[in-house]
Amino acid sequence: MGGGVGYYLEGFMPKKCVCWVISLNPEAENTQKLITDLVSQGVDAEVFPAIDGRLGSPSLEGGERILSNLAMVRHGRRLTASELGCYLSHLRAVKKAYNNDYEHVCLIEDDVVIEQHFGDVYRSVLGRGLDMVRLMSLRIRKRTVIEPLIGEHNLVRPERGGLGTQAYVLNRVGMKKFIDYAQQIYEPVDKVFDHFFLFDLNVYAVEPHVAFELVHETSVVKSLSVNIEKPLLWQRLVFHPVKLWFSLRRHFYRFSHWRDFRNASLPKYKVGNTERAR
Repeated sequence: MGGGVGYYLEGFMPKKCVCWVISLNPEAENTQKLITDLVSQGVDAEVFPAIDGRLGSPSLEGGERILSNLAMVRHGRRLTASELGCYLSHLRAVKKAYNNDYEHVCLIEDDVVIEQHFGDVYRSVLGRGLDMVRLMSLRIRKRTVIEPLIGEHNLVRPERGGLGTQAYVLNRVGMKKFIDYAQQIYEPVDKVFDHFFLFDLNVYAVEPHVAFELVHETSVVKSLSVNIEKPLLWQRLVFHPVKLWFSLRRHFYRFSHWRDFRNASLPKYKVGNTERAR
């Protein structure tokens, strides 16, 4: 098996795992239905209160720092308050899980519908030594099929980021890597996971996906308006060197994990039911 995949014993459950639905509206119909569906599949889920960026720029906690110059260099704009709220919602949830000694955390945004075998597949990826497992994504990427899971579902290793933070699992090692890296804030949280090669996060995924996104309607508001501030001259001048550095880091990661990606190919079947996945 590739990249630190451990042997899975049927029926195995880590000592402590937690599943949270990130939502600004815990009593909303979508949120409550999602919780009910998770519980019906044997997943003990609760709501994790999201941070509302619509009320203004959220306050930071110890160690968290916004890198405004890098944001302007990389993306030509700063994060909106809503994007920052979404970012901090995920970061604080992972911190809470880590600080409470959970072995795994599963985070799901409230605009998600779970598929029939979500619970079984979720349990099947626990305890395998996988830093991160995406349970759905918005981009179809070349990937290496690692092994079968439950039914028609496979564990795969994507070459590149799948975009989106709608549903994923982190183990304790993955939590620590994410927390250490994500304290420095300069891009949306889904981009952080897409840039896994910068902090050696070993990312896997499930195909076909076991969750899909509703026609986009979530309380976890990610962007309301775009900052119209334009990059300074020096920020524009260093854009391409910084982009090259990111690209070199990605290629170095692929080279150092070449055994995991040497047989990568695009899937020949439909991988999920999210309309905007492509």
